[in-house]
Amino acid sequence: MSEQYKAGYKQSYAWWDAKGSDIPQGTYSMINEKFKAWEQRRGFRNDEDEINPENPEPVKLLRGNALRAKLALESKKRVLAQEAAKAAKKAAKKGLKKSEKPTNFAPDIVGKQFASNNNAQRKIKQYILKNHLIIPPDYEFGVNKIDWGCYEITGIRKQTKGFKKNENRNK
Repeated sequence: MSEQYKAGYKQSYAWWDAKGSDIPQGTYSMINEKFKAWEQRRGFRNDEDEINPENPEPVKLLRGNALRAKLALESKKRVLAQEAAKAAKKAAKKGLKKSEKPTNFAPDIVGKQFASNNNAQRKIKQYILKNHLIIPPDYEFGVNKIDWGCYEITGIRKQTKGFKKNENRNK
């Protein structure tokens, strides 16, 4: 159709301009209650499910990429645990003792610089996944913004024990 018959103004109605739906308050909660009642009638849910906090809503099964990623992570942890066990056996044969809290722990990624915060965080995550057995439990990684487009990985040991006050000093 030709442009000559098009109106010079745009007709609008109030319900076009409204940004939200005109559903009354409480409708969603009413629908949820009725759905739970329907589940109970059909036998999908018991009355005890609502009371028991140990039995939450059913969890959707993982499929596709999410399932593959989860299985790969479990496999990687299992392989790393086996490698750590082998290393512990070798150290036991040599007579080496492993200290519980090594004070000389210095990861090689500390001090490296990256162009974005995401890249630095990704490198920290990869390092933790690869070396989670040798990282002390009180060690924390962080990212320090040096300049625009320059992020540095930092690492520090958390202080686990507080300072002891000298009681004789105040006397």
